[in-house]
Amino acid sequence: MSITTEPPTPTEIYDCCVVGAGPVGLSLALEAANAGLRVLVLDAGTQAAKEDAAARAARPPVHVLDPATHAPIEQATRRGLGGSSWLWGGRCVRFEAIDFETRDYVDGSGWPLSQADVLPSEAAAAAYLDCGAPTFRSAAADWAGLGEVSLSQLERWARQPKLAARLGSRVAAHPGISVLCEATVTDIIINPDGAGVTHLQVLHQSQTFAIRAATYVLACGGLETTRLLLTVQRRLPSHFGGADGPLGRYYMGHLTGSIANIQLTDAADIRDLDFSLDDHNAYVRRRFTFSERTQRERHLLNTSFYADNPPFYEEGHRNATLSLVFLALSLAPVGRRILAEGIRLRHIGPRPRRYAPHLLNIAKRPFRAAADVTTILRKRYLSPVRKPGFLLRNAGGSYALHFHAEQTPNPDSRIRLNGTTGADGQPGLDIDFRYAVQDLDSVLAAHQYLDEQLRASGRGRVVYLDAEDQRVSSVLAQATDGFHHIGTTRMSADPGDGVVDSDCKVHGMADLFIASSSVFRTAGEANPTFLAVCLAVRLARHLSEELAAPAADAPPRPVEAA
Repeated sequence: MSITTEPPTPTEIYDCCVVGAGPVGLSLALEAANAGLRVLVLDAGTQAAKEDAAARAARPPVHVLDPATHAPIEQATRRGLGGSSWLWGGRCVRFEAIDFETRDYVDGSGWPLSQADVLPSEAAAAAYLDCGAPTFRSAAADWAGLGEVSLSQLERWARQPKLAARLGSRVAAHPGISVLCEATVTDIIINPDGAGVTHLQVLHQSQTFAIRAATYVLACGGLETTRLLLTVQRRLPSHFGGADGPLGRYYMGHLTGSIANIQLTDAADIRDLDFSLDDHNAYVRRRFTFSERTQRERHLLNTSFYADNPPFYEEGHRNATLSLVFLALSLAPVGRRILAEGIRLRHIGPRPRRYAPHLLNIAKRPFRAAADVTTILRKRYLSPVRKPGFLLRNAGGSYALHFHAEQTPNPDSRIRLNGTTGADGQPGLDIDFRYAVQDLDSVLAAHQYLDEQLRASGRGRVVYLDAEDQRVSSVLAQATDGFHHIGTTRMSADPGDGVVDSDCKVHGMADLFIASSSVFRTAGEANPTFLAVCLAVRLARHLSEELAAPAADAPPRPVEAA
């Protein structure tokens, strides 16, 4: 099997058809094929995952109601082999046990599975994402005296986050997998009894044809998966929880930013907060997080903190290296080769941008800046293990305190079809992405508790950048996502409360599944990619058990064309 340009014949059926060739879809395809299933992967993009202006214009139009809170779609999604990994920073974080549990202060919390159900999939997920072993707790001791604040939780980083070369080549070489690119699923044709899929309607090279499989997995990203199901629901309004049910609702991401600095008592303590290579030759970083007891007692949403550089664009840091990085990123042709566009824009800040003060910063220490940037580029782009970031240490022990916080599930934060259509006739989307007051208040309360514990331990303190009455506004001004597509096809035990069950099977359907962060009931503080791949691995194993897979060298099973 291989990457092909020809669609299957009308008499071919596969064990599993995976729609989407991003990190989740490729991992699921490999896991299923390694278990003996015959897999077909479809993706609307090209093998090279390049989109010209005409290809972007052909996409169904997306209207973001509040651009201040949601990234443009072209910065957050990518079609083609490798999918969103072309835009991914590589961060892998485990969801904690509390993230799956019911919390009386978080409406809509409580998954129909637990952390224990996911843990057996973590080793495979870590291998697919190339982040080393699934070790998410540091062996180093916590700082003494921090009470219910922990510094032992680790985030792991993919050695090379652009997965098309590594996973894509494995998929292309696997005897049990076929890949068809530039194949857009335009409809899901449901059986007359409404309980299964007859076939997928696919557009390829201006021709429409049917794809048939024993099972179908939508792994085409949270937004596209939701759009496709909403399209079907427009024709079959009782499906997926009903016309005004959960489909498209509860759209979540995260809150991230910096409203304070961390001032360390001992400047040498920054070594515990910096990136480091672990025993598995992958980069890790320790973060401040809170115990489950503290979260429940204080009604905190899950939140993590880490030390960071001051914003590159703020010339007041007077750091020649940061100013040189800022200028490089400000040159769009250069910056886009260094960072994904959404991350680049965040680092260079809003307009108008002031360049003269940065040039003065560089002029004071040009050789130091050049040496630092050379080292950064070498470790990030020339090393087989990509360093995910850099932290410039200083004798004063003051660093930006960056937060990454959970967003609550809100049924009014949602995705809907609009009246527009793309060049392929597919309906467009309206995105109404909303943060809640609870989200903002929790960020401030988390800062307050961290400050209390740092001061009590004698290890440092939180130094706010704004007056108390301005801090909510500061959090809100930085609150934007659109990269983490969570919640719009949420998991549930009750079909009226969600779209899929604990096995990621669409309620009421025998053969339709979803592999995406859109099935998450809550967002946690963790970036979603690692858990999404864990669930994909778990789903692939479930499908292989259900289908009693044929031998790996067996051809696709023939069926009569519909």
